[in-house]
Amino acid sequence: MKSSIKEKVTVASSVSRFLTENPDLMLSLKAGIVNVSKLAHLILRENSELNPISVRAALNRLKGGANSEIGKTRADYLLKKSKISLQDKICVVTSKIPQNMKYISATYLQDNIVYIADEINNRIPQESLGILVDRDVSMIHIFSSTEIEKTPGFVMRITHKLFARGVNILQLISCSNETIIILNKKDSTLAYETLTMT
Repeated sequence: MKSSIKEKVTVASSVSRFLTENPDLMLSLKAGIVNVSKLAHLILRENSELNPISVRAALNRLKGGANSEIGKTRADYLLKKSKISLQDKICVVTSKIPQNMKYISATYLQDNIVYIADEINNRIPQESLGILVDRDVSMIHIFSSTEIEKTPGFVMRITHKLFARGVNILQLISCSNETIIILNKKDSTLAYETLTMT
């Protein structure tokens, strides 16, 4: 009996250590988008002394616990109730000097001002020394209830969901009950579907 308990602890700690060292795999497991058998095989490559069945069992326990815990969080509920829109024809203008333009958002950094602007109804400055323009981007706008201001992990839940699907966030602005995410245009549909299919 003691050896069984000791083996269980050894397997659990080895699996936990592996996932801690590989956070992308941990997030994928929590999101339920990983093949448990293949993940067990990766762990067994580094820990050949472990029992394969025990490793898969430990991963399934983590997967089940993570899904039931994460799936019922307040952050998920609030994201589901949020109004989420996707907008193309967006550009990001990074300038060392203030620009005379209409913008959706302006972020004042130490050396630059970063504008998110609508390309259609705006005069976008030309790229030049001190001005960079990125046109191949899209924007996801999340308008939530003010309850998100008192809900820990709301923005983290969004980033985890997108990370688990391989979506790279270029910029994220969260202020009060609005969240703006800028990402590559090629990832925009996947990101929108990921956030709206909560």
